[in-house]
Amino acid sequence: MKILPKKSLGQNFILDRNIINQIVELGNLNNESFVVEIGPGTGNLTNEILKKNPKKIYLVEKDNELSNTLKEKFGKKVTIFNKDILKLNEKSLSKEKLIVFGNLPYNISTEILCNWILKLNSDHFWFNELILMFQKEVADRIVS
Repeated sequence: MKILPKKSLGQNFILDRNIINQIVELGNLNNESFVVEIGPGTGNLTNEILKKNPKKIYLVEKDNELSNTLKEKFGKKVTIFNKDILKLNEKSLSKEKLIVFGNLPYNISTEILCNWILKLNSDHFWFNELILMFQKEVADRIVS
């Protein structure tokens, strides 16, 4: 069964294996890593992250259909939060600092980034690294 991205959720799935591998390599993952993936979609990136054997991986997926597909595909290898990232307290995911991967939805990517930056408290960073993918137009806007 082929799952198509939902325009209403700003979904865009990464399919190119070379790109996926390059993204995963940026994280310098090992068996001590704690990872969260925002918007894992069909699990293509998740699958490659799991090959690096992180200590724990959390997935945050708002789409109910995709969340169920991910549960079927990965089972107990991951912990899935079927929630809207904008309504989730990121610090509640783990006591450990996380490596964050996210192919962020077009329609809320700027809001996600702004929320994270504005909530930053130098005493309580909830992440070690942010590895985020944005649509080109959004990235251009952020950089400017």
